[in-house]
Amino acid sequence: MTHHPHMVQAGGFPPAGRPAKKPSVVPGILLIIAGVLGLGVGLCILVIPMLLFLIGGGGNVDAFDNFASDFYSTGFVVAVISVLVLIGGIVLTTVVARKRRRMRPQVWMVMPPGGPQFQQTPGGPPAPRR
Repeated sequence: MTHHPHMVQAGGFPPAGRPAKKPSVVPGILLIIAGVLGLGVGLCILVIPMLLFLIGGGGNVDAFDNFASDFYSTGFVVAVISVLVLIGGIVLTTVVARKRRRMRPQVWMVMPPGGPQFQQTPGGPPAPRR
């Protein structure tokens, strides 16, 4: 294996590899947002026929019930699916956040002779950014 001089770190050792990439919480947050928006749409589908009936001054309630039954079933299905998406987003965000917390490097307290303690991550100090 060939070692390139620009890859040598402060201790004289080549880098061990890229650290593991932390999982992203973005998909879970997007699911939460989609669930909340979908729940709002489902509730609007449920409420709009009633509001239109009241704004129109009422009328034949039996004919309205036949007309509005399709809206009720559609709004209910949209609301239930949105609640499931919302719950899935909350669960996914929680699970990924716990994984991210576990991936944090451990911190050791180092006591130099005659000096105050300072924190150091395993494997030495972090390499300077270029």
